[in-house]
Amino acid sequence: MAGSKPLRKTLGYRDLNGHTLETHTEHWRDFVWQAGPVVVTHAGAAWGRLQVWAASAEEGKRVIRHAGEIAGVDPDASGEWFVHLAQNSRYGRAGTMRVKPLGSGAVSVTMRAGPSGLPEVVVPDPNL
Repeated sequence: MAGSKPLRKTLGYRDLNGHTLETHTEHWRDFVWQAGPVVVTHAGAAWGRLQVWAASAEEGKRVIRHAGEIAGVDPDASGEWFVHLAQNSRYGRAGTMRVKPLGSGAVSVTMRAGPSGLPEVVVPDPNL
């Protein structure tokens, strides 16, 4: 039996294009993927090491390629893919993943200027 709490995942990467937080927010706002027991990792490129739990290897690669579109990285051209299946049934719960809504049109996409400090989030104008 699965727990009662919602499934939560985070994905972090370096943006080599220097896009704004607003641009990242719009890029991810409507993106949806299927989580599951397949762990897809991309490593060895300038944007860092990304890892996604997905329903399949191709689904995990689709998520990482979506990040690459905005970050300025072609994960098929630089770095390496690694894929493995979770060995413990406690991990890799299936489910539809999307960016967490925060209310008033805001979503939980954050950005930091460096490796430390608090992240920023886009807060929509309440007058719109």
